[in-house]
Amino acid sequence: MVLLQTIKHKTPINGTISSFSKTILQKRLKQTSSESNNNATITPLYPNTPLYTYNLGLSYASKYSPPFVSPKTKIPPYGFMNRDKNDSITKWVNEMMDLPAGRGELKSASSSGNDQNQDQVAEKIKSDIRKWGAGEDFFAVQNVGNDLHLALSDGVGGWTDRVDPSLFSQALCYHYSQTSLEFASSEPRDVLNKAYKKLLNDNRVVAGGATFTGVRLGEEGDASFVNLGDSGYAIMRNDQIIYMSEPQTHFFNCPLQLSKIPKDMQQNGVIHDTPDHADIKNFELEIGDVVILFTDGLSDNLPSSHIPILSSKLRQLLNSDVNSHLNEIEKEIEFSRLFSDILVGYGRMAMQRTGEEDQGKSWKTPFELEAKKKAPKYGFKGGKVDDITVMTAVVSEKD
Repeated sequence: MVLLQTIKHKTPINGTISSFSKTILQKRLKQTSSESNNNATITPLYPNTPLYTYNLGLSYASKYSPPFVSPKTKIPPYGFMNRDKNDSITKWVNEMMDLPAGRGELKSASSSGNDQNQDQVAEKIKSDIRKWGAGEDFFAVQNVGNDLHLALSDGVGGWTDRVDPSLFSQALCYHYSQTSLEFASSEPRDVLNKAYKKLLNDNRVVAGGATFTGVRLGEEGDASFVNLGDSGYAIMRNDQIIYMSEPQTHFFNCPLQLSKIPKDMQQNGVIHDTPDHADIKNFELEIGDVVILFTDGLSDNLPSSHIPILSSKLRQLLNSDVNSHLNEIEKEIEFSRLFSDILVGYGRMAMQRTGEEDQGKSWKTPFELEAKKKAPKYGFKGGKVDDITVMTAVVSEKD
């Protein structure tokens, strides 16, 4: 649940990160990686194959959080977090919320800050994660034998008048996580199919809908993806995007989505897609590759061309003299942690764009460009305020 405090600083387009951002990142590097990183070690079946480690980064932010609402705003409880503590979904959701995560805060303690100050910053992040939640987005991290499953889901806000949309996305991720444990080595779309059927039979969710993207990261660098809707994923190699998923939509701003429709609404033409509509792709990953999973809060606001720029500048900083005390493994750990946070932070700044920056000579958000092409009558400009979640996985070879 990543919050971004208001910062008078624009997202870069010219291939540079300002000295302000560089200073911020240098300060952020002082935070212990254990606060915001999860490592999953994958053991190979065969002794002569490489042993892969996936260093994970997680960052997320609700749209109902500063700067889009007042810091004093009281957000009513939503999702399963504050429900029956003995309920299996509630327990699992709270476990996911306890995972170390960033909030997209592109500023940290003052330059004179000490360890105590850094501890206070980390404690505030934890507190704010609980206060604001992940909005209608949710996520899953699950080790399954020698595989690692990652998943993201974005609850469809159009259900708000009827139900809490976050219930569907949280339950979908829960059932996906539990199903992956029951059916080891299953492909993500098979897991999603079984998980969706379980959700349809789960009385704890009466209605709702969500997009979904997931990946199984295998012991030998094999990666199997499933994607339905306008959340998505990308693979980076040497600071370049070698593949990015295409959004699936019925029409402008209406993604493909899994849904659970009450009987009284089944004749009303409510959108109802299935896991069979999902795109599936398989890749062989290499050491140093970066897998990025994201909800549309990122892809609607931050041009994909900015992602390699941010990646390159972060790597330059990690390889600079100021960070010479870090070994290569520590650099990969820090990269995964910081990169997810940076993407969320810059995505949140892009949400605040008006579309009038630099008298129209500046870059436009992807959502504005798509609106101009497919729905010009609305005259939409600037960024789209939305929940945003980013997960990163950096492929490393264990010694």
